[in-house]
Amino acid sequence: MLSVKQRQLNLRTYYYFYTGNIDGIEGTLTKNAYRNFQKYTGLTIDGIYGKNTNNKLIEVIKNLQGKLNNKGYNLVVDGLVGTNTINAIKDFQRKNSLSVDGIAGSNTYKKLNDTPIVSTKYRFPVNYIYVTQEYKSSHLALDLGWGTNYGGKNQPIYACYEGTVIINSYASDAGNYVAIRHDNGDISRYLHLNSRSHLSVGTRVQKGENIGAMGTTGRSTGNHLHFDLTKNGSRVNPLDYLYVYADQIVSTNSKNLVRYI
Repeated sequence: MLSVKQRQLNLRTYYYFYTGNIDGIEGTLTKNAYRNFQKYTGLTIDGIYGKNTNNKLIEVIKNLQGKLNNKGYNLVVDGLVGTNTINAIKDFQRKNSLSVDGIAGSNTYKKLNDTPIVSTKYRFPVNYIYVTQEYKSSHLALDLGWGTNYGGKNQPIYACYEGTVIINSYASDAGNYVAIRHDNGDISRYLHLNSRSHLSVGTRVQKGENIGAMGTTGRSTGNHLHFDLTKNGSRVNPLDYLYVYADQIVSTNSKNLVRYI
């Protein structure tokens, strides 16, 4: 469950449902914000902050962070409003001649829902990009390794694009793995994770959202991420679709293989 302060921050930032001070006190204004949020999102209107309200509040902020990332920002998609999310909203508002208040209201969402600048460009699923094995006829995927100074063997793995988790499982060859179906029908898979992902099947994820950590489970000779991409029923070369974003680092021996936003 989110803390009361975090609830207040989320509810203030999302359509200004909460109008009071961020004080961590669950008073009348906070409970009224629960009710208004519940009504707006189609939940049972009882003013009680339960599991469904908590999950929905995290979901709408993840969606907001994902929309901002589609406009070129590099936010951690965690469903928690913080300084970076507020600053990104303000910067977006400033650049689009909107009132600069850090609140994602109807006018801000209208602009965010315009054709995204980079919406069709997949993001590399690791922030330290070290290609250890390329796509070929005997390996219809991309292997990505690790660096001691950039997260180590268990560096975080991120969704390359928004979509829905369709598999979170274990297989003898793939180890712990996740598959995501994207809105355009593509499917991305992330193999050999160090443990089962925290994401359940059916969960909506945003581009750049953490889905697990690199590992060496299944048929693997060392820590790495096996990433594959399916388009129209066929595996394709991920390097033809992945892009390096501003906050990502590319190893020296991989710089001639990748493309940049």
